[in-house]
Amino acid sequence: MFSLITRAVIPFLVFATSLVYQAASEAFIDGSKALSRDAGKGVAYANFATHKFRYLNLAPLVSALVTELRECGKLCVDHTSCFSTNLAAFRDQEGKMMCELLPSDKYNNSNKFIDNATFHHLSIKVRNECIYS
Repeated sequence: MFSLITRAVIPFLVFATSLVYQAASEAFIDGSKALSRDAGKGVAYANFATHKFRYLNLAPLVSALVTELRECGKLCVDHTSCFSTNLAAFRDQEGKMMCELLPSDKYNNSNKFIDNATFHHLSIKVRNECIYS
């Protein structure tokens, strides 16, 4: 039948093939980019910076209730016209927060970037901005 060496090599080859297959099926995400919306690769993400108690006073594209910051960011990434969001600083009685998807950012509308006691602003991270959770 099979020699002792052959029996030891066959399981290793099956294992190695499995690793190559898994690696080939995974998507590579370049975390150095601030925003990626690549439907062809099935990858979409953004690195957001949170500006606490700040508000970009623009008409929202969409407003939605979310349960966490990450959900608001995902809504923005999934909406091709979204470039930043306003997220309620406090939850309502049902544990939800208002998320406003915005068609622009604080850099193009700095005169509308204001202090606000009830919202935080999430902008796509640029260079060395701090991220707060």
